[in-house]
Amino acid sequence: MSNSIESVMTVLRGAEWMPITTARVLIGVFFCISGGTKLFVPARFHTMERTLAESHIPFPHSNAIFVSLVEFSCGAGLALGLLTPLCALILAFNMIIAIATNRIHSIQSSGLLAWIDDFLYLPEVLYVVILVWLVFSGPGRYSIDRLIAW
Repeated sequence: MSNSIESVMTVLRGAEWMPITTARVLIGVFFCISGGTKLFVPARFHTMERTLAESHIPFPHSNAIFVSLVEFSCGAGLALGLLTPLCALILAFNMIIAIATNRIHSIQSSGLLAWIDDFLYLPEVLYVVILVWLVFSGPGRYSIDRLIAW
C-alpha cells in the first residue's frame, strides 16, 4: 500500500509543471487583459481612477496609469514566463494594496467567522495566494525563464 502511494506521489510530482504552468499563464493573461483594458479603454481607466480617488490614494490619475501598466506588463511577463518570480511578487503586492485600501472596506459582516469567510471570498485574496505560489514554485517547465536558465 505504501509503495503504491509513493508511486502515485512520484508521478504527480513529475507532472507538477502542468498546474504551475496553467496557473501562471492564466493569471498572467487575466492581469494583462485587465491592465490593457484600463490603459486602452477610457471608461475602464476612468473607473480605475475614480476607485483610487475614493480610496484616498494620492495622485489618482498617475497611480491609475502606473497600476494599469504594472498589471499589463507583469501580466504579460507571467503569461510568457519572463521574470516570473519578480512579476508575481509585484502583482501580489499590488493586490495586497488593493485589498487593504479598497476591497476590505466592502466587507459588511457581523461576527469574526463571517468576516473571515467574506475576506477569503474576495478574488484578490485568491490572486495573492496563486501569485505567492508562483514566486516560490517558479514558472513551470515551459517559459522564457527556463530558456534563459538553460
